[in-house]
Amino acid sequence: MFKCIECGHDLINKNRTYVANLDNCVIIVKNVPALVCEHCNEVYYTDEISEKLEKITLKLKELINDVAVVEAVVEFEDKIA
Repeated sequence: MFKCIECGHDLINKNRTYVANLDNCVIIVKNVPALVCEHCNEVYYTDEISEKLEKITLKLKELINDVAVVEAVVEFEDKIA
């Protein structure tokens, strides 16, 4: 089991909403698999999820100039161990 860097408590699998507030737009990605501290609610993403979020953010940044809300299509069991 993973531990929180901030407080040392256990991390649990949960879906979270990721928000990127960029210069020209706000991008919201719903239902992103994350590891969340059960005590302080600190959120951690795996390297793979972080890379996917970066790709989504960069692509949408090119396409929009206001607000974008997208749904993550990733299964917990496959992406977070």
